[in-house]
Amino acid sequence: MKLSLLFVTALASASVAVGCNAAAEPEEIAEGEQNLTEEDEEKLAKIRDAVKDVDQEHVVFDEDVTAPASSAGSGARSESASLYGVDWFQKWAGGLSADHGWQNGTVYGKRCMWASVARFEAIMKDAPPELDAFLAEYREWRGSFYNWNDDYSGTSEDGQPAFGDARGARLWAWRTGLSKWISATAKDGSCYLPTKTMLVSYVAACKARAASNDGEMQGCEARR
Repeated sequence: MKLSLLFVTALASASVAVGCNAAAEPEEIAEGEQNLTEEDEEKLAKIRDAVKDVDQEHVVFDEDVTAPASSAGSGARSESASLYGVDWFQKWAGGLSADHGWQNGTVYGKRCMWASVARFEAIMKDAPPELDAFLAEYREWRGSFYNWNDDYSGTSEDGQPAFGDARGARLWAWRTGLSKWISATAKDGSCYLPTKTMLVSYVAACKARAASNDGEMQGCEARR
């Protein structure tokens, strides 16, 4: 399946904030190549290699694996689905919530956010047939995901660590037309990523939800 990176043409914060009035829809996203430097490409290649096992949820990175400087907000698109955006949920006192500024992410959070894009790419190279079948029959959702990261790797201004620690990734329908692709950055810098098996479970949960909720899949979710 052919994949291409995306760029966001005009995403105002108000149009993408979780829990706010609206979210960017796929038609607001233009296809195009992300402007990555040669150094960024090398960094992304290492991340792709680290997350290539599409059913490994917890990924521990080697020390030389770092995030590209460029924003991961452009995401990726397959023939049937797309991933885009930046959504930080930082779990320490004073951490940002529903924030879309790439520059506001932590070092480990940015690496996990890029790892989410790379995992999406890896899964969509051989997309689950269950996803393709669902999208063919269900027209209320076009396979769009927003890239969300729960980050536990930072500290408060007075050096206090985050509350708790990362435990897993998940997929969640914030509303019928827009789902959340949710990764989690642990205190040690490791990353929990959605898996192919999780995506299959998500499709089943959303199909059941739509069937019992007047065609609306909002609220369906999947995790391990």
